[in-house]
Amino acid sequence: MVQILIKLSEESKDWSIVELQGFLESVDKPDLSGLKIGDLHFDARGVATLIIGHHVLTGKVSKLDKPFAVMKKCAETEDLSTADEYSMETGEQQSTSNKTSYNVVAFVKQKLIFKNRPRPIIVNKMPIKR
Repeated sequence: MVQILIKLSEESKDWSIVELQGFLESVDKPDLSGLKIGDLHFDARGVATLIIGHHVLTGKVSKLDKPFAVMKKCAETEDLSTADEYSMETGEQQSTSNKTSYNVVAFVKQKLIFKNRPRPIIVNKMPIKR
């Protein structure tokens, strides 16, 4: 199962998970992070349609039982050269200290589930009569 985080709109702090059955593979690039994978559309009834290349997937929106937060790790370094702090192991004065904090970027409250196999897009070309 593949799970992908997506941002639904620029002003929203709510994200969704796209849940696919199977794998997403690329011949050109092994890492798909940051790449456009396909087009996601919703109809008036809320049915999700995902178009990836020459394939169409149909899915539904489902609310998560327990929402979770998307967090970004931020490492800050402080200069402690003026402080009288010594390392317990080496007995030397420490010159820097690392603080780690986490910022909440978004909340995930729903997922888009695509259970079925993708259907191929077939275009019938009519012969041109001259």
